[in-house]
Amino acid sequence: MKKFLRFVFENRLVLKSIRLILTFNQKFSALISHLKFKALIKDSQKKSSCHWTVEIKYGENIKVGYHTAIGPYSCLGAKSKITIGSYVRISRGVIIETAGLDLSQPVPYPHISKPIIIEDGVWIASNAIILGGVTIGANSIIGAGAVVSKNVQPNSIMVGQPLRNISKTCNSD
Repeated sequence: MKKFLRFVFENRLVLKSIRLILTFNQKFSALISHLKFKALIKDSQKKSSCHWTVEIKYGENIKVGYHTAIGPYSCLGAKSKITIGSYVRISRGVIIETAGLDLSQPVPYPHISKPIIIEDGVWIASNAIILGGVTIGANSIIGAGAVVSKNVQPNSIMVGQPLRNISKTCNSD
């Protein structure tokens, strides 16, 4: 094993070949991501992208604005309409789900769904969950792991569980 590793690291041609393969893999992955995104979400604007691992349900109900990025392992469940504005960043593992169960009805619980609106300039950090019927106001930040079940005012910073607004403590006005 040591001889093999020494051969690999001392041989420039082998190193260049490995770098070429890794670069090709990265470019191919980006191409697959772009093609999947454009095929599943027809109403997406220029310069928007999503990672190839994103799970998209009912892509015809999703609208994405300009320069929006959706991170790896996120899930967009759009039984009702999801509208995502421009310059939005959705980090790794975020779940945006319009559908749920109506627990006020007898078993088996029927499905219900409500639209979600994410306005321009929003950042949703890793592993946050956005539930149906929510509007997230422009330029807001949703902290990692937060569960959003109520509307968020513009320019808010929402963190924790239960969800709380800390934007007043962060502004130096």
